[in-house]
Amino acid sequence: MAKHPTGAAETLDDLQSAADRLGMFLQANLRAVALVIVLLLVIAGAVSLVVSSRRHAETDASIALADARADYLQAMGAPPGSLEVPKLANPEAAKKIRDEYEARYAKIAEEHAGTVSGALARLEAAELQLEGGETDAALETLRAATAQAPSRPSLQGVILQREAQVLEQADRFAEAAALHEQAAGLAGYPLRDYALADAARCRAIAGENDKARELYARLDKQAPDLQLPDYQRMQRRELESTAPEPAAPAPAE
Repeated sequence: MAKHPTGAAETLDDLQSAADRLGMFLQANLRAVALVIVLLLVIAGAVSLVVSSRRHAETDASIALADARADYLQAMGAPPGSLEVPKLANPEAAKKIRDEYEARYAKIAEEHAGTVSGALARLEAAELQLEGGETDAALETLRAATAQAPSRPSLQGVILQREAQVLEQADRFAEAAALHEQAAGLAGYPLRDYALADAARCRAIAGENDKARELYARLDKQAPDLQLPDYQRMQRRELESTAPEPAAPAPAE
């Protein structure tokens, strides 16, 4: 097959675009990606727990959480098999259902503390609180999830970054950056490189330019092949252009 003379350049452009799209998708859809990661955790955990004394606790928690999710979708009028939560025309009815299932998820979390599904129940409760505009309550719920969740890097990283995203929505970027950094420090967290990029982005938005530059430099060492989205590359170029000049060496005596 004949090769187009500009094939190599086009391939590089395609790879660059694909990397941009992946980076933007991961940052904009953390919850969806996180659910996939956590699902893999549950599956892996279920296999390993077959010979473990905790297998019944994990299984019971998984069943309780699955039942609550299914019942919530049904209560909100979702068709069978749907994973999307419909928006009810009656806000008061929607609030009543959210409150009911927020309490149910909280009960599951308390009864199954220390399990993966118990932590996921708190995540679900936090999402319902956010839908109701209860940002402070959601942050408290996410902090409780971090404290009570099993010490698995993938799960802990997801919870930390979800809390960071909520802080970003509240324009609390310095606090959000600290949580992204914490997630980036978890060696077993699959999204740790993106967490570090998010930390740098938030530091820059918070006006902490020196810290942002330090984090971008760290990102270069940790993940030199990571492709940032266009807007973040632009942010980084602006940071570099405003970096203070290095101090001149002292004159020799």
